Amino acid sequence: MHKQPRPGSHIAFSEKTKGTTCLLELEGKIDDMSSEDVEEKMEQLLSGEFKKIVLDLSRVEYISSAGIRVLIIAYKKSIKSEKKVLIEQMSGRVRAILETVGILPLFSAK
Repeated sequence: MHKQPRPGSHIAFSEKTKGTTCLLELEGKIDDMSSEDVEEKMEQLLSGEFKKIVLDLSRVEYISSAGIRVLIIAYKKSIKSEKKVLIEQMSGRVRAILETVGILPLFSAK
């Protein structure tokens, strides 16, 4: 079931599935207001039948430390459940932030 982000949240989700892979497209800002929505969505996907969750962050304009925390939690949960969380596309600003904090390699297919 698709849950809409809470009022005041700066994020929108779009899901596409193919077999055991889910492509999750996010649009907006992953900040203090929206990080809980993103965390809940990732928890839902990681507890489901998907083996791989691919994030498209190309339309995410900003990610705060709260958003980085959500990504790290999703990564740790994916390892425990023997699943993968990958980031295939991201905006230049998000790439710069994730490279600066050093977590981008965790979400690479390599």
